[in-house]
Amino acid sequence: MPTARECKCCNFYTAIESRLEEASVKCITEHEGFVANCLNRWVLETSFYEYLHENGPLEENELIHKVYRHLAYRRFVRWIWQRLGKNNRGILPSCVVNKIRTAFPSQQYCGFKYPSGSL
Repeated sequence: MPTARECKCCNFYTAIESRLEEASVKCITEHEGFVANCLNRWVLETSFYEYLHENGPLEENELIHKVYRHLAYRRFVRWIWQRLGKNNRGILPSCVVNKIRTAFPSQQYCGFKYPSGSL
């Protein structure tokens, strides 16, 4: 992770504690719900169709892995915090980001960014 603020363990987040306890795991990436929601290609493919419906076709140079990473991050946020939106952003645990990046790799990554005008 490029900055110290992005290097947070999933155990740091109170919203994740109950998920860790229910599955008796030490890391959220070991939870079967994480694997099913954020790493399963068929689940992400279904989310991709919704993405296409809302956003239109991909641009010619837009890579599918980039979109799948975006969708996996969104699914994780929805699963843990149930809310998404421009004014409802936070830094994801580094273990989550690394696991999703490993599943859907890229040559180039962008770290966490607050929406413009929010700081």
